[in-house]
Amino acid sequence: MACAVWVIFFLVSGHPFTPPGTVWPAVATSCLLVLGMSGLLARASARGDISIVGPILALSPIFTILPDAMLAGGLPSALGWLGLGLSLTGTASLSGGGRGVARLRALFARRDALDALGAAVLLGFLAAVDRWGALALGPPSYLVSSHGGTALLTTLIALVTTPRGLADSLAPRNLVTVVSHGLLGVTGTGMQTSALTMAPAAYVNAIRRMSAVLAVLLGRALFGEPDLVRRLLAAILACAGAACLLLAK
Repeated sequence: MACAVWVIFFLVSGHPFTPPGTVWPAVATSCLLVLGMSGLLARASARGDISIVGPILALSPIFTILPDAMLAGGLPSALGWLGLGLSLTGTASLSGGGRGVARLRALFARRDALDALGAAVLLGFLAAVDRWGALALGPPSYLVSSHGGTALLTTLIALVTTPRGLADSLAPRNLVTVVSHGLLGVTGTGMQTSALTMAPAAYVNAIRRMSAVLAVLLGRALFGEPDLVRRLLAAILACAGAACLLLAK
């Protein structure tokens, strides 16, 4: 759906399309990272608590710093590093038992937390790759190429591994969920990719992760997830880290 929306954009607006050319590694890498990240994130959300997944995903800016510096050139300032530290502190507070390393060990003994951490690592690298591609091609051309490649690869994998699941996703009872996900994805990714052309990926990724507070509140309201105060504190610390990164810019 995201690819179709951007194709319509090009047809309606007359905006010139820039082929990937020498930037094809960014498009190919983006497709693979999106597949891995989305799979881990979906599994973590389905099997665990989204109020755990959201704050852990807020660690993704930490994993953006080095690849972003290598691909596009950009390191956080001192205030930016403080922001990243606050995000890490918030994540450590998600586990109530023990101190320091013991807390983190208890937290990542959870399968949903481990999957969310893997998704955060991949998302960190993805933000840096997206910035590289968007700076070279422009957001519209980069997004239609990356979304198109991801759609083809995902469809091929689904046809081979779970053809019945692919058919079920098109059933009328699931269309509202699928369409809503697609529309939210194309708007969110479009805004984020445009922002990546204006600021280092670590900054943009950190601000995006302010959604951790919403994830905690939705987890409590929709699924009755426990430990609201501690998980909300962790999410707020992650948002404070994002605010530091924003002010550092």
